[in-house]
Amino acid sequence: MGTPTRTATLLPMLLPVPAYEPASLSWYLKLAFVWCSWLSWPLLGRQVWRLIRHWARWSVARRALALALLPVVLVFIDARFIERYRITVQETAIPIGVPARVALISDLHLGLYKSPAYLDRVVDRLNELKPDAVLIAGDLTYDPDRDLATLLAPLKRLTMPAYSVPGNHDEERPGPRLDHVLHHTLESLGVTPVEYTHADLGSFTLVGMGDRWAGKDGMAPVQAAPRGKPIVVLMHNPDSAMQLKPGMASLVLAGHTHGGQTRLPGFYKKVINSEHGFDRGLHAWAPVPVYVTSGMGESRVPLRWLVPPVIDILDLH
Repeated sequence: MGTPTRTATLLPMLLPVPAYEPASLSWYLKLAFVWCSWLSWPLLGRQVWRLIRHWARWSVARRALALALLPVVLVFIDARFIERYRITVQETAIPIGVPARVALISDLHLGLYKSPAYLDRVVDRLNELKPDAVLIAGDLTYDPDRDLATLLAPLKRLTMPAYSVPGNHDEERPGPRLDHVLHHTLESLGVTPVEYTHADLGSFTLVGMGDRWAGKDGMAPVQAAPRGKPIVVLMHNPDSAMQLKPGMASLVLAGHTHGGQTRLPGFYKKVINSEHGFDRGLHAWAPVPVYVTSGMGESRVPLRWLVPPVIDILDLH
C-alpha cells in the first residue's frame, strides 16, 4: 500500500502539469530543459576525470579545448543550480523626503521554475529585514503547476503590510490569464492589490498601475490620487513611467527587466524587454525617477547569472 502512495506523491514532482491551461509543446520543452540540465553534473565529473587521466598524453590544443569547456560547464551549473536560488539584499537611499523604509520585490515567477519553498525563504528574509511595507511589482507567476493559493501561501506569514500589482505573466501575456484569481488569492493572504487604485501608507500615497503589455497602464489611477503627500507609483513595466509628467509623482517603482537575467557583457541588454532602455537600479533621466528591481525569478529558461535574486530595501528619507 505504501508504494502507490509514494508514487502518487512523486509523480507531480517529476511530471508536473499546468494548473490553469492545457499542457503545450512549450510546457514540455521547458520541462525537458529542467530535467536534462541535471546532466551537466555528470558532464562536469567526466570532464574533470578526463583531464586528470589524459592530461600527460594530450596535445597542447587538446588541453586548451578541454580547459575551455570546463568553465562553460561550471558557469551553466552556477546559473542553473546555485545563483538562482540565492537571496541577496540591496540597500539604496532614494531621498524623496518620506520617512519610510520599504522592500521592493518583483518577478517571483512562481510555478514550474520556482516553488513555494523558495517563497518561504523570501518571506523569512523579509521578516528579518523588518521594512515598513513590502511592495510587489508584478509577475508573481510563471506557468503555475499548482493552484495559486498553494503557490503563494507563504505570503500570509509576512509580518508587515504588503501591496502588489500584476505583471504581464499574470495577465496572459504570455501565460494563462490569472489577474482575477490572483487578485482574490492575494487578498485572502493579507496582501493588498493596488492596481488601478491607491493606498494611504501614512507618510506617502501608493498608486498602483496595471500592466503595460495588457494595455492596462492608463494614467487614471495617478490622476485620481489625492494630493498633499508624496506619491509613489508601483508598476510592473518601467516603460509605463514614460507617460508621466515631471511632478506627477515623487518616485516610480518597477520590475520586469530581470536585469537581463543572464548578465553576459554585450548581450544581456538585447534580451531586456524595455522600449526605453530601462535596466536595473535608479533611472533619474525618466520624467519621474524610476527604480527598477532585477527581481527574484526566471522566465523562458531557469537560469540566472551575475544578477542574483534580490530584495531591494529602499530608504526614502
